[in-house]
This record gives sequence, structure tokens and C-alpha cells, in this order.
Amino acid sequence: MLIVYILLLRFAVFIAPFQWEPSGHGVLCDLLYGWVGSQGFSAHIIAMILLMAQGYMVNVIAINNRLSNEINLLPGLFYVWCCCAIPDFLYLSPVLLGNTFFLIAIHEIFQIYKNPACADKIFNAGLWLGVASLFYFPFVFFLLVLVAGLSILRAFNLQEFLMVVIGMFMPYFITGFLFFWFNKYDYFYENQISRNFDFFNFNQITFTWDTWVKLAIFMVAMLFVLFNNNLYLAKKNIQVQKKVNILYWVLIAAGISLPFQANATFEHFLLLAPTLGIFLGLSFTSIKAQWAEAIHFLMVVLVLALQFVPWQL
Repeated sequence: MLIVYILLLRFAVFIAPFQWEPSGHGVLCDLLYGWVGSQGFSAHIIAMILLMAQGYMVNVIAINNRLSNEINLLPGLFYVWCCCAIPDFLYLSPVLLGNTFFLIAIHEIFQIYKNPACADKIFNAGLWLGVASLFYFPFVFFLLVLVAGLSILRAFNLQEFLMVVIGMFMPYFITGFLFFWFNKYDYFYENQISRNFDFFNFNQITFTWDTWVKLAIFMVAMLFVLFNNNLYLAKKNIQVQKKVNILYWVLIAAGISLPFQANATFEHFLLLAPTLGIFLGLSFTSIKAQWAEAIHFLMVVLVLALQFVPWQL
């Protein structure tokens, strides 16, 4: 059913009359776009497959870590909704690609609680985050999430801190070495770091009526999950409460990274999707079924309206 839901929310991309250009993409993203392009049928199909896999991973994270009092698939469903909430998200974007590996990193870091033999988990969390940042550079700021996770789930240990940092920069070392080997290190530095790092550069965002609607969607969602913090912590053991707090660090890291991203666009809000999707799923679990169905229907209508109404204006 998740496939049907993805097709419903994203079928407009096959008939969209407007053009889209990726922003903030890293060297691995450039390589992928060189094979399949950033648009076109193949790119759209890959984006849908990735989104389905990510929705599955979000459900695995929520269920395996008992983030909800009930076992259901709502976190993955609402993760998909967040990733389709505005038309800017409907493409094979660098952030969507990077989220795949960030979710793996979160899965790894959640497994270190009271685990005496978890050096591989700590290193792998940093490693997958590094891979994510090679698709979308601001993921480097999410090292803050992993470091916070280490501090929340375990007593601070300098050795473990170095493990996650070294894991984070290992993909950079390997990729940079390969580019250097082929005498293209200048290309690597320019396209991975230099062009992606700036300060308060929002030149690509034009403020029209739909811009304010898009901002309002995410501001309302953010306020909703912040005000429902007690709901996510209620009747949860200490381990679950700690992991819920780590998810809030995702929101903090996404906010910190925004001013430093060159030519930031609305795609940056996709960084919030893992946390918002899980928390919205937890919220709807506690709502009466008839109200949950009605609110979700209105949310789907809002998404489709944003996709189609601008074509008629």
C-alpha cells in the first residue's frame, strides 16, 4: 500500500510543466546524475524506489526501538507524506538521496544503548553520515546528531567520539584520494565543498504566495511536534525517551546547517522529514480513528492542491 500512496502523491511529477534543477549536490550526486539525469522517467522511478525503501527503514526504526506504544506503519506513511509535502520534493534530489544513508546512520547509533561491543556501530554511523554528505553537503552538520546520540545513550568517551568522527571523514578521504589519483582533486574540492558552503545565501528562493504556504506547512508541523513532546515521552522507558531526544537533535542540526548552505532552496526542509515523519506517526496513533482519517485526508488534499493549483494561475 505504501507504493500506491507514493504514486498518489508523486504522479504529478510525470506531467509537471515546470523544470527543476538540483541544488547543493555533492560529487556522488553528480556521478549519479551523469548516469540517469536529474529528471526524466528513470530518475523519477529511482526517486520512488528510494522513498519506498526509506519509508520501510523509518518503520523499522520506529518499531525496533519501540518509539510508539502501538506497532503500526504510520511513521513510514507520514515520512512519505513529508517527502511529498511540496512540489520541490518530487524529484531525485540530493537531500532525498542523502536521507537514505542518514537513516542507516540513525539505525546504527540507536543500537549502541547498553551495548558493550558496539565500536562497529559507532564507526558505521559516522561512515554512513559521511556518504550522505557526499550527496548533500549539509549532512556534515548532522555529526552533531551522532555526537549528541553518543552523549545521550552512553557516558562520554573520547575514543568513541573519535570513532564517529573518523568514520564521518573516511568517505571524504577515500573519495578525495580517488580524485587526486586521477588528477581531479580540484574538481572534488570545488564541487563538494567550495560551491556548497556560503553564509545566508537564499538567492534561489522567490517569495510568492505559494512560498509562504510552503513555509507555513513546515512551521506548523514543527510547532506541532514541539508542543507534543510530552506525548512522545509518555509511558516510555528511559531508553525510548533518550532516542526521542536524539530525534529532536535532527531538527536542531537541520536549522544550524541552513545558514551555511550556498543557494539554499526548499529542498533543505527534507532534512526534517525523518523526525517529522516519525513524530507525526506517533501523534496520529493517539488520535481517534475517525479524526485521524479526516485530518490525513485534508493533508493529502493540501499536497495535491499545491502540485496542481499553481498550473492554473
